[in-house]
Amino acid sequence: MKNSIGFLVVALAMLMFSCNTNTDESIDIPEMSDELTLKSAEIAVAEVQAEAAVTECNYEVEFFANAEPILTRWWQMGKFFGWNSNLRYFENQCPDVTIEQSDDSGYPLTITLNYGDSTVLNNGKVLSGEIVMVISAPRNSQDYSRLVSFNDFSVDSMLISGTSEVVVDKLDSTFRKLESEMTFIYPDGTIVTRSAERVWQWLAGLDTPEIQSDDVVIITGEVTGTIVWPDGTEETYSKTITAPLKRLAMCRYMVEGEVEVRVGGSTVSILDYGYNESGEDCDHYALLTTDAGDEVIDLSEKHYNGLAKQKMQQNQHQYSGENGNQNNNQNQNQNGNNNHNGNG
Repeated sequence: MKNSIGFLVVALAMLMFSCNTNTDESIDIPEMSDELTLKSAEIAVAEVQAEAAVTECNYEVEFFANAEPILTRWWQMGKFFGWNSNLRYFENQCPDVTIEQSDDSGYPLTITLNYGDSTVLNNGKVLSGEIVMVISAPRNSQDYSRLVSFNDFSVDSMLISGTSEVVVDKLDSTFRKLESEMTFIYPDGTIVTRSAERVWQWLAGLDTPEIQSDDVVIITGEVTGTIVWPDGTEETYSKTITAPLKRLAMCRYMVEGEVEVRVGGSTVSILDYGYNESGEDCDHYALLTTDAGDEVIDLSEKHYNGLAKQKMQQNQHQYSGENGNQNNNQNQNQNGNNNHNGNG
């Protein structure tokens, strides 16, 4: 049995995000390998982007899975939803929801979320393509699990593929355990393949499954991944949430928490989402610590232009200048010799 349900919805349009630096001249930049430091910062930023994208995926899945009993009831009654501002989509935007039940018991249940070419979220992100979830049993069953896959799905032009599985804690339903194997293709051609284990805990909003705007979630866990850069070079890394990440439903980025990125067993960067530049509830700044020092990054900017890149460019410019002077001196000496020989 199948039926499509249209959702009225809420939000803004957004840009792909990375990082821009607060160029505070008082920050001391120690001597080190500029290339390694820059690579560390770029890995941290790439992981920020992947984390933000997968957070939106998981949040969509959680919301519609939690609302599954309501979805099914309304579908059986042949009615449509009109939740309006309680949802997190822009006005007149709507993911089409298709429900497929396999037998009389209703399970396994397949829910397909089709975002079309563009569905804009209230926090500014843009989703497209499909998310497909297969729910094995009712939420209160010991056999409950949820398998999620993606069809041509993207968040802000970042293409996402792979699968994730979600299990609700049998003793405390505010906890969700997520395990995933996913690949992210960035607009510039960067490819990130990552395995993740996550635990989501709802601090607020789980008792109102028909309302998204009041949700508060904290996230813990670890990630291992591989990045293939556009030039073909490859890096492996791991990431640990050392202080729980806090997500407010209506905010575009995490508002609290720290993440540590390691390459080759060594810590290369720490990202602190708790740094609040604006003082507002939803802030788009974070504090990135690398070997180059501490810098404030703007998560809403398109490119990383931080201290590590500046230092590397300065050194390259200085090196080029020194070579230029040497070449000029050599040319002058050579010209002098030629003139001397000519006069003789």
